[in-house]
Amino acid sequence: MSAMIGLILAFIGFTVASIVTARSVFINSTFNSKVLFSVAIGAIISQLVAVRAMLFVNNELHLSLTSMCLLINALIVVVLTIRSFKNSNLMILLVTYGFSALLSLAIIFVPNDSLAYMGVSINSSVPLIIHIVLSVSAYCVLVISSLYAIQFRYIDSKLKSKTLSLNSHLPSLNVVELQQFRLMAIGLILLTAALFTGFLFLDNMWTKQYAHKTILSLIAWAAFATLTIGHKIYGWRGSNSAIATILASLILTLAYFGSRFVREILLT
Repeated sequence: MSAMIGLILAFIGFTVASIVTARSVFINSTFNSKVLFSVAIGAIISQLVAVRAMLFVNNELHLSLTSMCLLINALIVVVLTIRSFKNSNLMILLVTYGFSALLSLAIIFVPNDSLAYMGVSINSSVPLIIHIVLSVSAYCVLVISSLYAIQFRYIDSKLKSKTLSLNSHLPSLNVVELQQFRLMAIGLILLTAALFTGFLFLDNMWTKQYAHKTILSLIAWAAFATLTIGHKIYGWRGSNSAIATILASLILTLAYFGSRFVREILLT
Protein backbone atom coordinates (compact mmCIF):
# COMPACT_ATOMS: atom_id res chain seq x y z
CA MET A 1 0.00 0.00 0.00
CA SER A 2 1.44 3.41 -0.98
CA ALA A 3 1.52 6.44 1.28
CA MET A 4 -1.21 8.16 -0.74
CA ILE A 5 -3.62 5.23 -0.49
CA GLY A 6 -2.89 4.95 3.23
CA LEU A 7 -3.64 8.66 3.71
CA ILE A 8 -6.92 8.43 1.78
CA LEU A 9 -8.08 5.40 3.78
CA ALA A 10 -7.00 7.11 7.02
CA PHE A 11 -8.98 10.23 6.10
CA ILE A 12 -12.10 8.20 5.35
CA GLY A 13 -11.74 6.09 8.50
CA PHE A 14 -11.11 9.02 10.85
CA THR A 15 -13.97 10.99 9.28
CA VAL A 16 -16.38 8.09 9.89
CA ALA A 17 -15.04 7.67 13.44
CA SER A 18 -15.55 11.40 14.05
CA ILE A 19 -19.14 11.23 12.82
CA VAL A 20 -19.92 8.21 15.00
CA THR A 21 -18.39 9.93 18.03
CA ALA A 22 -20.14 13.24 17.31
CA ARG A 23 -23.51 11.52 17.14
CA SER A 24 -22.95 10.05 20.58
CA VAL A 25 -21.75 13.36 22.04
CA PHE A 26 -24.19 15.84 20.52
CA ILE A 27 -27.27 13.77 19.61
CA ASN A 28 -26.99 11.34 22.53
CA SER A 29 -27.37 8.37 20.19
CA THR A 30 -26.43 4.90 21.35
CA PHE A 31 -22.66 4.54 21.64
CA ASN A 32 -21.51 1.49 19.69
CA SER A 33 -17.94 0.97 20.85
CA LYS A 34 -17.33 -2.00 18.53
CA VAL A 35 -18.19 0.01 15.42
CA LEU A 36 -16.24 3.06 16.56
CA PHE A 37 -13.06 1.25 17.53
CA SER A 38 -13.15 -1.06 14.49
CA VAL A 39 -13.26 1.95 12.16
CA ALA A 40 -10.66 3.82 14.22
CA ILE A 41 -8.23 0.89 14.27
CA GLY A 42 -8.55 0.54 10.50
CA ALA A 43 -7.79 4.24 10.09
CA ILE A 44 -4.82 4.02 12.46
CA ILE A 45 -3.35 1.06 10.54
CA SER A 46 -3.76 2.96 7.25
CA GLN A 47 -2.07 6.02 8.74
CA LEU A 48 0.82 3.97 10.12
CA VAL A 49 1.31 2.39 6.69
CA ALA A 50 1.53 5.89 5.20
CA VAL A 51 3.99 6.90 7.93
CA ARG A 52 6.21 3.92 7.19
CA ALA A 53 6.25 4.70 3.48
CA MET A 54 7.27 8.31 4.16
CA LEU A 55 9.79 7.57 6.90
CA PHE A 56 11.78 4.90 5.08
CA VAL A 57 13.07 6.11 1.72
CA ASN A 58 15.73 4.04 -0.07
CA ASN A 59 16.33 2.05 3.14
CA GLU A 60 17.16 5.23 5.06
CA LEU A 61 15.25 6.95 7.85
CA HIS A 62 13.92 10.16 6.30
CA LEU A 63 12.76 12.75 8.85
CA SER A 64 10.61 15.19 6.90
CA LEU A 65 8.15 17.61 8.46
CA THR A 66 5.14 15.71 7.09
CA SER A 67 6.36 12.27 8.18
CA MET A 68 7.09 13.44 11.72
CA CYS A 69 3.73 15.21 12.05
CA LEU A 70 1.93 12.10 10.82
CA LEU A 71 3.97 9.78 13.06
CA ILE A 72 3.31 11.78 16.22
CA ASN A 73 -0.38 12.11 15.35
CA ALA A 74 -0.66 8.35 14.79
CA LEU A 75 1.03 7.57 18.12
CA ILE A 76 -1.25 9.98 20.00
CA VAL A 77 -4.34 8.40 18.41
CA VAL A 78 -3.09 4.90 19.27
CA VAL A 79 -2.57 5.81 22.93
CA LEU A 80 -5.94 7.57 23.31
CA THR A 81 -7.81 4.79 21.51
CA ILE A 82 -6.25 2.08 23.69
CA ARG A 83 -7.01 4.10 26.82
CA SER A 84 -10.63 4.40 25.71
CA PHE A 85 -11.11 0.63 25.50
CA LYS A 86 -11.63 0.67 29.26
CA ASN A 87 -12.73 4.23 30.00
CA SER A 88 -14.18 6.00 26.97
CA ASN A 89 -13.56 9.73 26.74
CA LEU A 90 -15.70 10.61 23.73
CA MET A 91 -14.96 14.33 23.67
CA ILE A 92 -11.19 13.80 23.45
CA LEU A 93 -11.71 11.04 20.86
CA LEU A 94 -13.87 13.39 18.79
CA VAL A 95 -11.20 16.09 18.78
CA THR A 96 -8.41 13.58 18.08
CA TYR A 97 -10.18 11.72 15.27
CA GLY A 98 -11.35 14.98 13.71
CA PHE A 99 -7.85 16.45 13.76
CA SER A 100 -6.40 13.20 12.37
CA ALA A 101 -8.84 13.31 9.45
CA LEU A 102 -7.95 16.93 8.68
CA LEU A 103 -4.20 16.23 8.95
CA SER A 104 -4.46 13.23 6.60
CA LEU A 105 -6.48 15.31 4.13
CA ALA A 106 -4.02 18.21 4.29
CA ILE A 107 -1.01 15.97 3.62
CA ILE A 108 -2.82 14.38 0.64
CA PHE A 109 -2.78 17.76 -1.09
CA VAL A 110 0.84 18.57 -0.25
CA PRO A 111 2.88 18.08 -3.47
CA ASN A 112 5.52 15.34 -3.29
CA ASP A 113 8.22 17.82 -4.30
CA SER A 114 7.19 20.25 -1.55
CA LEU A 115 9.73 21.33 1.06
CA ALA A 116 7.46 19.75 3.67
CA TYR A 117 8.46 16.33 2.29
CA MET A 118 12.14 17.18 2.33
CA GLY A 119 14.26 16.45 5.36
CA VAL A 120 17.44 14.89 6.59
CA SER A 121 18.19 11.21 6.08
CA ILE A 122 19.96 9.78 9.08
CA ASN A 123 21.97 6.69 9.77
CA SER A 124 20.73 3.97 12.07
CA SER A 125 23.15 4.58 14.95
CA VAL A 126 21.67 3.23 18.16
CA PRO A 127 22.22 6.37 20.34
CA LEU A 128 20.50 8.61 17.77
CA ILE A 129 17.56 6.22 17.39
CA ILE A 130 17.18 6.08 21.19
CA HIS A 131 17.17 9.88 21.38
CA ILE A 132 14.55 10.17 18.62
CA VAL A 133 12.30 7.52 20.18
CA LEU A 134 12.49 9.18 23.60
CA SER A 135 11.83 12.64 22.13
CA VAL A 136 8.82 11.51 20.12
CA SER A 137 7.42 9.51 23.04
CA ALA A 138 7.83 12.44 25.44
CA TYR A 139 6.11 14.83 23.07
CA CYS A 140 3.19 12.46 22.47
CA VAL A 141 2.56 11.87 26.18
CA LEU A 142 2.84 15.56 27.09
CA VAL A 143 0.49 16.59 24.26
CA ILE A 144 -2.06 14.06 25.53
CA SER A 145 -1.63 15.57 28.99
CA SER A 146 -2.40 19.00 27.53
CA LEU A 147 -5.53 17.58 25.85
CA TYR A 148 -6.75 16.53 29.27
CA ALA A 149 -5.89 20.03 30.54
CA ILE A 150 -8.00 21.55 27.77
CA GLN A 151 -10.85 19.21 28.66
CA PHE A 152 -10.46 20.18 32.32
CA ARG A 153 -10.88 23.85 31.38
CA TYR A 154 -13.93 23.03 29.28
CA ILE A 155 -15.68 21.00 31.98
CA ASP A 156 -14.77 23.55 34.63
CA SER A 157 -16.31 26.38 32.58
CA LYS A 158 -19.43 24.26 31.98
CA LEU A 159 -19.80 23.59 35.69
CA LYS A 160 -19.33 27.25 36.62
CA SER A 161 -21.91 28.36 34.06
CA LYS A 162 -24.22 25.50 35.12
CA THR A 163 -24.67 24.35 31.53
CA LEU A 164 -23.35 20.80 31.91
CA SER A 165 -26.18 18.36 31.20
CA LEU A 166 -26.77 15.36 33.43
CA ASN A 167 -26.51 12.93 30.50
CA SER A 168 -23.21 14.40 29.31
CA HIS A 169 -20.54 11.99 28.07
CA LEU A 170 -17.88 14.10 29.79
CA PRO A 171 -15.94 12.41 32.62
CA SER A 172 -15.73 13.90 36.09
CA LEU A 173 -13.38 16.81 36.73
CA ASN A 174 -11.29 14.85 39.23
CA VAL A 175 -10.73 11.98 36.78
CA VAL A 176 -9.59 14.36 34.03
CA GLU A 177 -7.21 16.19 36.36
CA LEU A 178 -5.78 12.91 37.66
CA GLN A 179 -5.04 11.77 34.10
CA GLN A 180 -3.51 15.14 33.25
CA PHE A 181 -0.92 15.05 36.04
CA ARG A 182 -0.26 11.32 35.76
CA LEU A 183 0.57 11.66 32.06
CA MET A 184 2.58 14.81 32.74
CA ALA A 185 4.79 12.93 35.20
CA ILE A 186 5.40 10.15 32.67
CA GLY A 187 6.07 12.67 29.91
CA LEU A 188 8.49 14.58 32.13
CA ILE A 189 10.52 11.42 32.76
CA LEU A 190 10.66 10.71 29.02
CA LEU A 191 11.57 14.31 28.19
CA THR A 192 14.33 14.26 30.82
CA ALA A 193 15.72 11.08 29.28
CA ALA A 194 15.47 12.58 25.78
CA LEU A 195 17.41 15.70 26.79
CA PHE A 196 19.98 13.64 28.69
CA THR A 197 20.64 11.36 25.70
CA GLY A 198 20.79 14.40 23.43
CA PHE A 199 23.48 16.09 25.52
CA LEU A 200 25.30 12.79 26.00
CA PHE A 201 25.33 11.45 22.44
CA LEU A 202 24.84 14.44 20.12
CA ASP A 203 27.38 17.16 19.50
CA ASN A 204 25.06 19.66 17.80
CA MET A 205 22.66 20.55 20.63
CA TRP A 206 24.17 24.04 20.97
CA THR A 207 25.05 24.72 17.35
CA LYS A 208 23.44 27.73 15.68
CA GLN A 209 21.03 25.50 13.80
CA TYR A 210 19.65 23.71 16.88
CA ALA A 211 20.37 26.03 19.84
CA HIS A 212 16.89 27.61 19.80
CA LYS A 213 15.30 24.14 19.80
CA THR A 214 17.41 23.13 22.79
CA ILE A 215 16.56 26.32 24.69
CA LEU A 216 12.81 25.97 24.06
CA SER A 217 12.93 22.30 25.07
CA LEU A 218 14.67 23.22 28.33
CA ILE A 219 12.10 25.95 29.03
CA ALA A 220 9.29 23.44 28.44
CA TRP A 221 11.05 20.89 30.66
CA ALA A 222 11.38 23.47 33.45
CA ALA A 223 7.69 24.34 33.17
CA PHE A 224 6.55 20.71 33.29
CA ALA A 225 8.95 19.95 36.15
CA THR A 226 7.67 22.93 38.16
CA LEU A 227 4.05 21.89 37.62
CA THR A 228 4.71 18.26 38.51
CA ILE A 229 6.64 19.10 41.68
CA GLY A 230 4.17 21.79 42.65
CA HIS A 231 1.25 19.39 42.28
CA LYS A 232 3.03 16.64 44.22
CA ILE A 233 4.36 18.74 47.10
CA TYR A 234 2.10 21.79 47.29
CA GLY A 235 -1.10 20.36 45.79
CA TRP A 236 -1.22 22.70 42.80
CA ARG A 237 -4.30 22.00 40.72
CA GLY A 238 -7.23 23.68 39.05
CA SER A 239 -7.60 26.06 36.15
CA ASN A 240 -4.23 27.81 36.47
CA SER A 241 -2.36 24.49 36.37
CA ALA A 242 -4.34 23.46 33.30
CA ILE A 243 -3.47 26.71 31.51
CA ALA A 244 0.20 26.33 32.44
CA THR A 245 0.19 22.76 31.08
CA ILE A 246 -1.24 23.96 27.77
CA LEU A 247 1.34 26.76 27.51
CA ALA A 248 4.20 24.37 28.28
CA SER A 249 2.98 22.04 25.53
CA LEU A 250 2.85 24.95 23.09
CA ILE A 251 6.46 25.83 23.93
CA LEU A 252 7.49 22.21 23.36
CA THR A 253 5.61 22.23 20.05
CA LEU A 254 7.56 25.31 19.00
CA ALA A 255 10.76 23.48 19.91
CA TYR A 256 9.83 20.34 17.95
CA PHE A 257 8.06 21.81 14.93
CA GLY A 258 8.17 25.58 14.98
CA SER A 259 11.89 25.79 14.37
CA ARG A 260 11.73 23.18 11.59
CA PHE A 261 8.82 24.95 9.91
CA VAL A 262 10.64 28.28 9.91
CA ARG A 263 13.98 26.80 8.87
CA GLU A 264 12.78 24.33 6.22
CA ILE A 265 9.70 26.09 4.82
CA LEU A 266 9.78 29.84 5.43
CA LEU A 267 13.54 30.44 5.15
CA THR A 268 14.20 28.09 2.23
